[in-house]
Amino acid sequence: MKKQIQLFLLTGWLIPIAVALLFFGRWITEIVVPTLKGGNFDQLYDLHQVRYLDTTLVCTVVAFIWATAAVFKWARKCSGAA
Repeated sequence: MKKQIQLFLLTGWLIPIAVALLFFGRWITEIVVPTLKGGNFDQLYDLHQVRYLDTTLVCTVVAFIWATAAVFKWARKCSGAA
C-alpha cells in the first residue's frame, strides 16, 4: 500500500495535466474555431459559462507544483537524506 501511495505522489501530477489538456481542447473547439468561422467571441464565452483558460491555468499550476514537490522528494530519497 505504501508503494502505491508513493507512486501516486510521484505520478499524480499527470491528472491535473490531463484535465488542463481537456479544458484547453474544449476551449479550442468551442470558442476558437467558432470565432474563426465568424462567431462573436464574447457571446460564445457567455453561452458556455465556463472559464476554459482559467481552469487550464489553475490545473497547470497545480501540476507544476505537484511535479516540483515530487522531484524534490525523489531527489531527497536518492541522496540518502530522509
